[in-house]
Amino acid sequence: MERKYIILFLSFFAISITGFCRSNIYPLGGKATAMGNAFVSQFDVSSAFNNQAGLAKVEAFSAAVCYENRFLLKEMALRGGLVVLPTKTGNFALHFSAFGPVKWMESRTSLSYAKQLSSKLSVGLQFNYFNSILPEDNSSISSFGFELGAIYLVAKKTYLGIHLANPYLLPLKTYSYNEKIPWVIRVGGHSQFNEVFKLSYEVEKVENIDLKLKFGAEWEAVQHLFLRMGLNSGDTKLYGGIGYAYKIVRTDIAFEYHQLLGVTPSISLQFNLR
Repeated sequence: MERKYIILFLSFFAISITGFCRSNIYPLGGKATAMGNAFVSQFDVSSAFNNQAGLAKVEAFSAAVCYENRFLLKEMALRGGLVVLPTKTGNFALHFSAFGPVKWMESRTSLSYAKQLSSKLSVGLQFNYFNSILPEDNSSISSFGFELGAIYLVAKKTYLGIHLANPYLLPLKTYSYNEKIPWVIRVGGHSQFNEVFKLSYEVEKVENIDLKLKFGAEWEAVQHLFLRMGLNSGDTKLYGGIGYAYKIVRTDIAFEYHQLLGVTPSISLQFNLR
């Protein structure tokens, strides 16, 4: 019990000093997490949580659920779900994510649109509704924002991506203070060296926080079985995980390690209805 409260205190202290109090911005998806969240240039259903341009190549109606147990504390659970609908005019996605228990939960509900503009260029746009519950007076505050991104094929097996979140949005206002969700910009790419090995690299800048470098790798060890790892210059530096895809189902398990707060496991289940 003592360990639990120490971790909660350190977690909230770390969140507050880095400017993420009520940030409502959390990565989701076991595949992206296992690769150190260096995922800005990749095409995947979970791109709805990363760079919406990556939804442009989803070819079938898809659904996914994600769960992350930060530092093995139920009070810091992160969960989410999404559906992706491909159409002739572009791909749409609706998703929801929430962090924390019901009494002080932070949530985001989003609608995404992605389109392949050419054989090399994909773009995406997303509108967000943020909501935070205030347990001190049994009320909630909300705001709206948007994200946009692009992915471009620069060489035969190399893609570059850029993503901007929250360049403008309404502040979160209470009777005693105002808060602003920080903007985030990510630039990076990935290279497919052969049919079984992929390397990702990314730079991330969050408002009022130092630049972060991220690297990830994926290796298809045997058919349908993927091993992943990631490195990060942020507070959480080590990532790893495993994925298995068979027919319409893909399962991704990931772990991240914080040198002070310990291990955070996560899992994702994805269904592609072809």
